[in-house]
Amino acid sequence: MNIYVVIGILTVWFLFELIIKIKKTKKASYTIIVSFAFILAFLYFYLYDLIETENYNYYSYITIGVFILYLCIRNLKHVFRKNISEFDYYELESELEQLNYMTELLRKRFISTIELINDGICFKDEGELLFGTDRFINITGLESNQFDLETFESKIYKDDLPQYRIILEKTSKRHPVYTTTYRIQNNEGLIWIKEIGKKIYIDKKVSVISIIKPLETKQFPETEIDVLNGLPNYKKMYDEMQRLSRLKSPYYLVFIQLSNIPKINEKYGRDVGDLMMGEYLKKTRYNFIKDNQSLYRVGGINFGLIIKDEKKFELLDRALTGNGDLLNLRMVFGGITQTLYPNLGISESPYTGKSPDQVIEEASEALRISLKNTTDVNYCFFNRI
Repeated sequence: MNIYVVIGILTVWFLFELIIKIKKTKKASYTIIVSFAFILAFLYFYLYDLIETENYNYYSYITIGVFILYLCIRNLKHVFRKNISEFDYYELESELEQLNYMTELLRKRFISTIELINDGICFKDEGELLFGTDRFINITGLESNQFDLETFESKIYKDDLPQYRIILEKTSKRHPVYTTTYRIQNNEGLIWIKEIGKKIYIDKKVSVISIIKPLETKQFPETEIDVLNGLPNYKKMYDEMQRLSRLKSPYYLVFIQLSNIPKINEKYGRDVGDLMMGEYLKKTRYNFIKDNQSLYRVGGINFGLIIKDEKKFELLDRALTGNGDLLNLRMVFGGITQTLYPNLGISESPYTGKSPDQVIEEASEALRISLKNTTDVNYCFFNRI
């Protein structure tokens, strides 16, 4: 009967190992089972006469005990060892499949997002060719989606290229994001480009991802110059002042004249002047007003600013009576560096009982005085004349 007990145990063990192998690995190894069966079979055939003796019983028990002990030790090693074992293979394979699925999903989402963006995107990996999206190629006039840095730089206007290189060289781990504006020669002629990029440091390798968009208003309406085109006019400003008067809500009126814009237009072209005015007004609106409906284009290079926040007006006051750096903005567009020096006329009374016409007259008079001022002061407060 001992041989049947052994065969039964062997069968159960075989089925157990078979299930584990099918569940855990693709390649099954049955070395242990074969070894166990070989030892039992060896004594079964060569010691057949002793099969019913007590010695053979001891041998069977010892053999089964040794293999059970070995199986326990092996399983405990799998539990406590940190290295990947055959029992971990299935879980690892499942995680790898899930990771591959998520990677593919992210890749498709990224590609789909790029296709929806109206800006051009470029990827630069150190020591490798650059890759630009179709929109990037369309904007720059390049012939292929893959190109080298020299080919791309040959498209940049020669006077703007040194500044472009300087900005990229200054980008570091501490300040990885950069913004620059330059001219580029594409298939349709010379156009202005705004580029926003970021350096990515992985180990010792540097990669750059950049987004470009054209600043030519006639061809591409979504630009910084749209700040100019989208500004409310004088009538809108007058209507807002009437509304504030009816509500008895205090406000401050500032007339701004960008006085050196004509000289910039004459020296560099009107496109440069428009770009600088658009950038200047963006920063002015950000610094002194909360909403997009408080900056108005009165005409040409003249603008009106309604400040409704007392703290914002105090900021303007300190900026003017201090060194004025908050109003005198130095801007770099490609190889062109210019500082805009505005003239300002400010009417600062709370306007209780004053009509919009009177407020406008006060600000206009203050602006005229600032333009006639022979000193370095380029502003005038009407109530401080």
